[in-house]
Amino acid sequence: MKACFNITICILVLALAPASHAGLSTLEQISIATFEKMREVERYQIKIAEKHYTNGEFKTALGEYEKFLTIYEKSPGAPYAQLMWSHTMMHLKKPKTALREGFQSVIDFWPESQEATMAAYCIADAYRTMGEVKEAQAAFRFLIKEYPDHDIALRSRVDLLHYAKLHKDEVERLALLNDLTFKVKRTESSKSTCIDACRELAELHFFAQRLDEGKKALATTYAGPELFDAVYSMSAKTVDHLLKQPATKPAALKLADQLLVTLRAEAIERPALEKSLLYRAAELNGTLGRPSETWNLYEEIGKRFGRDDDLLGKMAAWYKQREKRDEARRIYGEFKDVVTGLKNIAAMFLEEKKLAEAMAVFRKLIEIDGEHAGGYLWSIAGCYENMADWRKAIATYRLIDRFPDSNFQMAACHRKLAEQKEAIVLYNQIKIVDTAAPEASLQIGFTYEEAKDKENAIRTFQLTCKRYPKSGQASKAHAHLQNEYNINVTLGGSEDE
Repeated sequence: MKACFNITICILVLALAPASHAGLSTLEQISIATFEKMREVERYQIKIAEKHYTNGEFKTALGEYEKFLTIYEKSPGAPYAQLMWSHTMMHLKKPKTALREGFQSVIDFWPESQEATMAAYCIADAYRTMGEVKEAQAAFRFLIKEYPDHDIALRSRVDLLHYAKLHKDEVERLALLNDLTFKVKRTESSKSTCIDACRELAELHFFAQRLDEGKKALATTYAGPELFDAVYSMSAKTVDHLLKQPATKPAALKLADQLLVTLRAEAIERPALEKSLLYRAAELNGTLGRPSETWNLYEEIGKRFGRDDDLLGKMAAWYKQREKRDEARRIYGEFKDVVTGLKNIAAMFLEEKKLAEAMAVFRKLIEIDGEHAGGYLWSIAGCYENMADWRKAIATYRLIDRFPDSNFQMAACHRKLAEQKEAIVLYNQIKIVDTAAPEASLQIGFTYEEAKDKENAIRTFQLTCKRYPKSGQASKAHAHLQNEYNINVTLGGSEDE
């Protein structure tokens, strides 16, 4: 009962009463060949039924399809009308009736029609709708065997793949993925599904530490550099996943060793990318917790391509991870970009709270990179603050053209020295900057508090609320007045100087 295998998705543009296919799936559309053979009155009747069907008026549509089958039982459109009667029954929640009296009737009465082919798939789908899984699976397998090159065979494989995943049937899952990857012809309609399948199959092989098999699967879609990149990215991701659990760590190591061999082979085939591929190998060894292998690769890269700053940075980071900080500083000292090397050294001293040593490096940076002296002075001033040497910090901030930030920092230092008047002067200077004025006003209030000047503190908090009512600082001042002084103030309004 093999039917014509090519279901054409038709868009009918006819002069008189054309059929509309808006909202119809490929399993619900009439073929152009069939439509052209029908008489005008038959086309009109199909259009009436279809209009009700697409509008969701399924009971009315059912009657119209029955009317067609009664009046035009010999029409070329009769198989299609029977098919759509069956679809309508499915929408009316009567899958058994649709299956036995509808879809099966299409096959029985018009076995060579393409509607019979669609009905065969719909029968399998009806079983699925009814929750009869075994029957649905058997029907889908029949379709694959009966119509191996038809689009419904592709759909049936996808449906069976869903069941295989759902029931954790890895044997059938693997078989279906192999078919979709290697056997199914790639057309415009099947290409996307086959590509997804090849990637899923490759992932299964990678998780099973079968890197070569995964590569074969991906080779159905990718070639050359793209193939290697796909193999590397997917297998490296799998290694990361397997490393997360102690039980799967041996599998991760096994797959990673295969990947390292592949990296070496690729480096020979693509000498222009050898350096970057060796870096990938080093990174992978680092992920695996193999520091010696990582270091050996760094040394190999250095011997073959020279020790540039990129390599030196990785070597220094390797030493830092092992708390060999003096060695890391020595490596940073080899940087061709001296400024970057010194910045890294200074950062390390700051991490270690070795502030004097850090300041010495910043002073050296000022000498060789005077264009950015302000930034280095800022770091030196910060070191003085951390050392509680407030006067030297103030003196250093004075040298920096970074208003109003430098004023804020100097004011904070003066407050540490209990020099509230000097701090207030600096805050008042800041108030000329609109964006910084609310914070300066708030800090003046706190500074008055530190000076035990309660009256001016309250007045300043109130002015902060009135002058900058929409600011976060006004909210803080408002809450502070309530909590500390039991004073309620309305945000905004006129100022009482």
